[in-house]
Amino acid sequence: MKITNTLDGNGFAFINLKDAVNPQDAVTYAQLQSAIAGYSWKIPVRAATTTNITLSGAQSIDGVSVVAGDRVLVKSQTAGAANGIYVAATGAWTRSTDFDSGPEALGAATFISEGATLGNTVWLQTTDGPITLGTTALVFAQIGGGATYTAGAGITITSGAIAVDTSVVARKASATIGDGTATTLTVNHGLNTQDIIVSVKEVSTNAGVIADWVANAANTVQLTFGTAPTTGQYRVTVVA
Repeated sequence: MKITNTLDGNGFAFINLKDAVNPQDAVTYAQLQSAIAGYSWKIPVRAATTTNITLSGAQSIDGVSVVAGDRVLVKSQTAGAANGIYVAATGAWTRSTDFDSGPEALGAATFISEGATLGNTVWLQTTDGPITLGTTALVFAQIGGGATYTAGAGITITSGAIAVDTSVVARKASATIGDGTATTLTVNHGLNTQDIIVSVKEVSTNAGVIADWVANAANTVQLTFGTAPTTGQYRVTVVA
């Protein structure tokens, strides 16, 4: 059918369009999104390799029992030209139909759905064109998901939440005190411990000041002076 005039969709969508190949073809929404992102998104794969493998038969990849029909991202071959997206088979594996030509490999990105190490990660083929499959070495780089963090000294990681380990890293709180009347003043430091170190200095001179203090509660310290400090005279720092 040849359209010779304006076509009104009347609010309905055109569906099941073939991906555009020629310059005057209509593009699909998926192609448009990929073009905007700069990636050529492929159907997700079940697993991805972490070492060189034999491209045939059922086998375990990254803890996943791959069987015939499963899509696999092969990215760790000794010969980089053998990398790509494959469909597993009982015999020799074949490249997937969405990754069986050089142009389809350019900017190819895919999601790994399973795997002890690479599950829930996203990988991008980074080799520039022109690409000849089977000849050009293909390199894949992780671009999303699955980040693993290791807690260093002074850091804790609990259920993905990263926090400072307060048993290792010192915390501090400071406050300016003095009202010209009281000789005993309380500072609320909020450090939730009575194992603290307290220092006092005079604001105007930065000179250290000796004061009697007591950690009277987990979040407060009480300081006593022989003479009432003037308004804002002293700066108190509490370290835990």
